[in-house]
Amino acid sequence: MSTQRVGRRQLESIRESLADRDVEIVETVAIHRFLTTRQICRFHFTDKLTKTAALRSANRCLVKLRDLRILVSLDRRIGGVRAGSGSFVWGLGQIGARLLHEAKRAEEAPARYREHEPSTTFLKHTLAVAEVALRLSEAANGARFAIIDIQREPACWRAYNGSGGGTLRIKPDLAVVSATEDFEDHWFFEIDLATEPPSRVVRTCLSYQDYHRSGNEQRRLGLFPAVVWIAPTARRKETIESRLSENPAIDVRLFRVITMDELETLMQRGAACEDPVPLEMGD
Repeated sequence: MSTQRVGRRQLESIRESLADRDVEIVETVAIHRFLTTRQICRFHFTDKLTKTAALRSANRCLVKLRDLRILVSLDRRIGGVRAGSGSFVWGLGQIGARLLHEAKRAEEAPARYREHEPSTTFLKHTLAVAEVALRLSEAANGARFAIIDIQREPACWRAYNGSGGGTLRIKPDLAVVSATEDFEDHWFFEIDLATEPPSRVVRTCLSYQDYHRSGNEQRRLGLFPAVVWIAPTARRKETIESRLSENPAIDVRLFRVITMDELETLMQRGAACEDPVPLEMGD
């Protein structure tokens, strides 16, 4: 990657050359850390008549931002070379970080930013989290629910005092507030890629129960959000449901397990109307 320095005047010239959509794309990439070309299309090029037209427009825009060192494209592609130009993965570049920081958007980019190639596991999970946020936004357009707020990491993390007195944290991938005509619903989302053993899911659920017992969220909201695990396949969903229902320490009323295809239905029905993971136990 080039290390040529860019002075303040040149930075201002770059900023003035950007269209509003260019700036919006940079902010979206910064918020999600990494996005594929196709995801960027779905965020910002929905005004095009066809997916092909959207992809062409996105590619032209992204090449421009890459040449200005505002964004960088990773060496790794999602789906491989045969997946085409839509498989490119984009991250924030040093110039993009400086532009955001100087525009007083320090939450999206620090003053000092280092471009890096993430691990495969981290990248896949980051893109999966972005996909959930994107699908929530897409599903809310014209649907029977609205998205009020989406908190991403680390803003969605919650701290609480453990039984030993130390500070512990739950780290959901997303915290979401949605609304239907009659209710406002709060959710913690955990995106599972089947890369961890089911025992890790159980331990995470126990941590959520510890946080539930702390009462922090209830004092703040008056309720505790539904914790939703999004599994990559129906078989993985069944495995998680089984492990949770078999563990007597798990209160399954706090948890939902779905696949991505069930996300829109869950949001439309709301947390109060959706049955939790089945378990033969009394309330």
